[in-house]
Amino acid sequence: MSESDDRDLDAMLGSLLAPPAGPGDRDFALRVDRAIDVEAAYARARRRFWASFAFEAAAVAALFAALWLLSGIPLLAPLAGPAQWGLAPPLLLVVLLWFGGTRRLRGV
Repeated sequence: MSESDDRDLDAMLGSLLAPPAGPGDRDFALRVDRAIDVEAAYARARRRFWASFAFEAAAVAALFAALWLLSGIPLLAPLAGPAQWGLAPPLLLVVLLWFGGTRRLRGV
């Protein structure tokens, strides 16, 4: 191959591989920026949810532990029989769901 063929090949490849001569795609860049912002907001919301869930699960565990400890007191033993333990989990669940739902409605 001669040197002129190499220059012609380089010129042809340069023209084929050159970026288009025109303005950039502004709409595409805005869509990508919006997608990145939405993904970041979603990640923040997930972190807040899991932190809230962990806190509420710890609160429910503390309530169950308190009920268990109180059931060992002789004065309260008649009130902590098997029938009352059967009612405790659904009642605590209702309180937990009410508390969590009202917090989310208030935007806390």
